[in-house]
Amino acid sequence: MKLNPIQMLVILVILAGIVYGTYSATIDQMPDITGVVVGNTTNNSNLTNNSIGTVYVQDKNDATNTSVIITTNTKIYRENSENQQVETNMKDLKKGFTIEVHTIGDATNTIPPQIVAERIIIKRPSK
Repeated sequence: MKLNPIQMLVILVILAGIVYGTYSATIDQMPDITGVVVGNTTNNSNLTNNSIGTVYVQDKNDATNTSVIITTNTKIYRENSENQQVETNMKDLKKGFTIEVHTIGDATNTIPPQIVAERIIIKRPSK
């Protein structure tokens, strides 16, 4: 079967759409930061950005600390023994816990970098 240039172009566009769709569907599932909580501040409400606190995370990938801002819109989940995510609150973010952070926007160019969390998942301790 011989394809003419138009048919080849249509097939390439369809394949590109499939690749892009797969990428778009899975990119949201990957955390922006994975690391260990090294400190936190709670009940420091800020009316300007709706923040309710901050956790300091030591990123496993580049060994730097990041200040993760938790707002009233941030969803916090904890993995239970069946690896299901159960909604929880900021009180469960304790020093030494491994967390995955899904963020909104880019980190600031400060020391430490600051970024707003959209979703935080407290990982179940490995045995």
